[in-house]
Amino acid sequence: LLVHLAASLGWFGADVVLGVLAVTGFVSADPALVAACYTALHVFAVPVLLTLGLASLASGLVLGLASRWGVVRTRWVLVKLVVNLVLVALVPVLLQPRLAEVAQQARRVDAGLVERLGRIPLDLLFPAFVSGTALLVASVLAIWKPRGPTRRRCPVSPATVRPSRPGPGRGGVGSVHDG
Repeated sequence: LLVHLAASLGWFGADVVLGVLAVTGFVSADPALVAACYTALHVFAVPVLLTLGLASLASGLVLGLASRWGVVRTRWVLVKLVVNLVLVALVPVLLQPRLAEVAQQARRVDAGLVERLGRIPLDLLFPAFVSGTALLVASVLAIWKPRGPTRRRCPVSPATVRPSRPGPGRGGVGSVHDG
């Protein structure tokens, strides 16, 4: 659990830092600062996001397989798995090529840098905010744990089912429903 929490929170923290770099590069008029922000994004974003995302995925799978929640037994775990897979897949497919493109342009720091970059800075704002939002949703699901099995419910072994304790209002001895 500690590895999963550290990787997932680190992933969210990396998204925040990458978001700050993307926004700073987007709003700055100083070509040197713009180049520094996009160079830092190019150097650090892909390895950090992939490492933390894959660590979160692997530790989440281990936790799912070893717990009563399973990997595809409940909707909230399945949603977290899909969010993780999509975000990890988007890093090399969409983010890495855009970062390589912006880094190529940022090598020549001059007054025309912002014009050469064109729409790329705007495109780099979305990954950090979309990923950060998706990771917050996954965190809320992990805390809230909404009930509901998936359609393909895995059989539950008796060892993983905890007996419910009857109490007031639940049909137990001394409840209102005793007749």
